[in-house]
Amino acid sequence: MQTDLECLVCFVRQALAAARLSTEDKALQRRVVDETGQMLAGIKSGRTPPENAVALYRLVADITGKADPFCDLKKKSNQFALSIYDDVMAQVTGAADPLRAAVHFAACANIIDYAAQHSFDAAEAMKSCSSRPFFVDDYCLLLEKIREHEETTILYLADNCGEIVFDGILIRELQKAGCAVTLAVRGKPIINDAVMEDAEFCGLTSICPVIDNGTGCPGTPLADCSREFQHHFSRADIIISKGMGNFETLSDVDAPLFFLFTVKCSWVACRLNNVLADRVPETIRGTGEMMFLCGRTL
Repeated sequence: MQTDLECLVCFVRQALAAARLSTEDKALQRRVVDETGQMLAGIKSGRTPPENAVALYRLVADITGKADPFCDLKKKSNQFALSIYDDVMAQVTGAADPLRAAVHFAACANIIDYAAQHSFDAAEAMKSCSSRPFFVDDYCLLLEKIREHEETTILYLADNCGEIVFDGILIRELQKAGCAVTLAVRGKPIINDAVMEDAEFCGLTSICPVIDNGTGCPGTPLADCSREFQHHFSRADIIISKGMGNFETLSDVDAPLFFLFTVKCSWVACRLNNVLADRVPETIRGTGEMMFLCGRTL
């Protein structure tokens, strides 16, 4: 998925937000915005937005001296998610179809994203989860794929902190369905994306193997990922891809992908409207209210 003109405007907004988290020095914040504008002149539109974002966040870190400005927000997201874990788990285990319920909660949790074009209330989103339908729902296809193998191997691509707690609930249900799941996180801190430290803090390393993808990109650019990650990717029976960043970097890849995410970006919404016109009931506007479980390469 290529970088659009709208992405450039979003990059400036992201740079300022990261600068404000990094420093209270107005002069440094202004310098971040100024140098972001200069950097945008050299952005390669043929690359995906997450790939181009790597240089943006590196620029912010170089200017402000803070490599991980979202550190505190990530911790708060993880703590919040863990605080409601028991309640969500009870709802999942008490559901008529626990796996289906777990998929739904995992998608709802994707609302926790500090780089997106929207404001959000994570607590309210999780409370109202059961009333929010999928715009594209390939759950039956997911079940079919799982049942094709005696032990289905799944590579689960994590996205943000906080939501990985609910990814853990889904992973447990997939294991109950006979799947061998490996979780993949980012190789380096970027925005509020989950890394190995977050997987450990949230208990994911105790329920399944966890690897990192070898990159500090807020997505999964295959060519830049580690050999270990590429090995798992090429051999998985199913790849569950969480979040918009993973969708943006993998939507053109020919692989057994299931995209599970909430739309939070007008450019992604436009892309989905173009390629899924026959599958969505109304125009997607990218307001953060549309969830997708889509099992076909886009």
